Amino acid sequence: MPHEDLLISERCGSLGNPIKYTRQGQNGIIRHREIGQESVADTLLQSVLGFFREVLLPHGYPDSVSEDYFEYQLWDTVQAFCSTITGIFTTQAILKGVGVGSAEASALSATITWIMKDGTGMIGRIVFAWWKGKSLDSNCKKWRLFADLLNDGAMILELSIPHLTHLSTEILCLSTLMKSMVGVAGGATRASITNHQAIKGNMAEIAAKDGSQETLVNLIASFTGIFLINYFTDATTQWIVTFLLIFLHLYSNYQAVTALIFKNLNNLRMTLVLKSYLAVNAVLGPERINKMESVCLGFGTSVEKFCGFKIILGQPLGKTLRRYNSDELKCLTEIYKDKKYLIVPDLKTRIIYVTFEKGETPQEVIAGFYHAVLLGLATCIYNRVTLEIYSKRQLHHSTPITRLSTFMKNYQNNGNVGNNLPAPLLQAFTEFVGQEIEMFFTALQVNGWKTDSHCLYVDEWRAQWKDFDKKSL
Repeated sequence: MPHEDLLISERCGSLGNPIKYTRQGQNGIIRHREIGQESVADTLLQSVLGFFREVLLPHGYPDSVSEDYFEYQLWDTVQAFCSTITGIFTTQAILKGVGVGSAEASALSATITWIMKDGTGMIGRIVFAWWKGKSLDSNCKKWRLFADLLNDGAMILELSIPHLTHLSTEILCLSTLMKSMVGVAGGATRASITNHQAIKGNMAEIAAKDGSQETLVNLIASFTGIFLINYFTDATTQWIVTFLLIFLHLYSNYQAVTALIFKNLNNLRMTLVLKSYLAVNAVLGPERINKMESVCLGFGTSVEKFCGFKIILGQPLGKTLRRYNSDELKCLTEIYKDKKYLIVPDLKTRIIYVTFEKGETPQEVIAGFYHAVLLGLATCIYNRVTLEIYSKRQLHHSTPITRLSTFMKNYQNNGNVGNNLPAPLLQAFTEFVGQEIEMFFTALQVNGWKTDSHCLYVDEWRAQWKDFDKKSL
């Protein structure tokens, strides 16, 4: 029997069957594919599953996508299935409402209605992208869920058209306006999610495979919808079926967005991370923070609740600078001359503005936000303002709050309550914060957070406050 010696083995991804290359005889090489002891039926099933995996899933799945890919796509498939079937019921309602099948309806009136509907949608897409486009990345989950809520609201309006035929044009225009907002919010957030899922530079392929999955689901749902619309002909029954589908659609969307585990920081995730870190000196990992993150617009904790100030990044300083004289502003810019950001507190409005030099890095944005939070806490301590997070500090455990408290004990506010930190204290505080920022970044990286990118909301205003002999605004 010839002697065999393993030379090399390979497999495609973690799900492919291993292939081994062994020595045969003196110089021969033989190729073996390991299939295992499987029946013909099992082998055929594996081949079919492998074919669909290649057609519908990104190449190299699951190693080529983020760990939340499967759960998100599963729920996204369910919601797409429900949405397509509901769309069939609404299409029937729209056609009835515009007079299809009625001898009294004219082609001209139906055409005018359709043009008005499409025109409203076009205007809506432009206005909504201008109005909310900047916040879609920073609140991706919230806008994704909001888009589906709005889509279901539009469908309910369309279902009512046969019962309100005298208002069919108005209802169609309103529902189309809502769906135009859905298209912008849903498309933009889907792009952000795809970018998150593409961990091997395969964003285009994931987007393409997502389109294939959706097409297949829509095809199956369309045939299912045709059966249901013929089986449930009674209007009341159709409403009941539609509302059940809408409920399942919303539940699936909620499960989909809560399945996402983003590893970069937006305003809400940063707030949740800081709330834990400041109090107990522990940074919670992305999985726990994402589960705690609210996915509904208008809900979720705010950094203002525990540091006493609202933090605003990259917005104009004009209003708050009116509360400073030239000497105070000059002193402030001197303190931040070695920083890539400038922090300007406004005690009257309880807002801390953080402005950046042009070309700031993600790390500088995160550092500026954290610095501003610590400044808000220090200002509250200096002015003897009691904060919940300060009252819950761990007295026998070193945390940012206890370290800040120890630092601030060396400085007393003998003046009126409501003052900014005086220049000597602010200078010393800035040096103290430098070490805190280093520890914070170490804790972030150790616990799996990405600091080379962020989704914090930063407006486009940039400032220059140093080297005016070399640079110009």
